[in-house]
Amino acid sequence: MEAEAHEEYEAQFSDLHDGTLAEPARSALLGHLETCAACKASYAELEQTLAALTSMKGKPPAPEQFTEQVTETIHKRSAGRFFGRKTLGDRVPFGVLLIVALAVLVTIAVVLWGSSTGSLRLGH
Repeated sequence: MEAEAHEEYEAQFSDLHDGTLAEPARSALLGHLETCAACKASYAELEQTLAALTSMKGKPPAPEQFTEQVTETIHKRSAGRFFGRKTLGDRVPFGVLLIVALAVLVTIAVVLWGSSTGSLRLGH
């Protein structure tokens, strides 16, 4: 039962840090933090993690080709086990596939329209 109470308090840590926790719950949580060393340590760890994340915001972004370089390195080192053969949709742009599909459909329609046995001809 005591573990469930700690989980309930820990679930409120981020709201307490953000200042969005309602006053009765805030007072209860602050009172619990004064008496419980485990929860106090967990809350201090949360604050430390959030402070580290906040300090990272000022760092420069990754290089433009970073993802491609990492993918290529993984592919080389894994001998093709990861990021193996790409599907047709990955190798050929969607626009090209769309144009080819439309051209095939138009060709089929023209063949059926011009055929003496085709079903698209209006007057037989």
